[in-house]
Amino acid sequence: MAIAKNLRELRGGMSALELSRRSGVARNTIAALERGEGNPTIDTLYALADALGVPLAALLESAPASPLVVRAGAGTHVEGAALEAELLERFERPGVFGELYAIRFHAGRVREAPPHPFGVEERLHLLTGRVRVGPVGEAVELGPGDYAAYSGSVPHVYEALEDASGTLLMLTGRSSR
Repeated sequence: MAIAKNLRELRGGMSALELSRRSGVARNTIAALERGEGNPTIDTLYALADALGVPLAALLESAPASPLVVRAGAGTHVEGAALEAELLERFERPGVFGELYAIRFHAGRVREAPPHPFGVEERLHLLTGRVRVGPVGEAVELGPGDYAAYSGSVPHVYEALEDASGTLLMLTGRSSR
């Protein structure tokens, strides 16, 4: 499993106890994930990625060789109560990283996301449905075809006002690597 391998590599010399302290994720959960066991939530994975100073995609899969083709439904899938995300691409250049996701929002559900590392920006292009997204207290409503860009390094929200599918989310920022 990619998460197990990537988590072990990204943790490097950091102890599981230290990662647990920084992320708020139980040490037993970290150990289970590194053994390829368990089914982590998106919140658990974001907490680990943020504590490691890497984008979420760094935990989900390794950078692909080119050319990249991701068939429908073949990307790494992560599910939460308010939304599902499928990682389509992760890229990293010196000092910069990016992730591209297909997102499916669940109507009537809200996800309040904690801040990502400083400098992370989110860009969302909504294809169907209606959502509210953006920094808590400044979220904007989007409809089909709308686009928004906002800081991901502050608490932010994803709220589906109705089912919304086929949306794309890209996270970009300065890489700590």
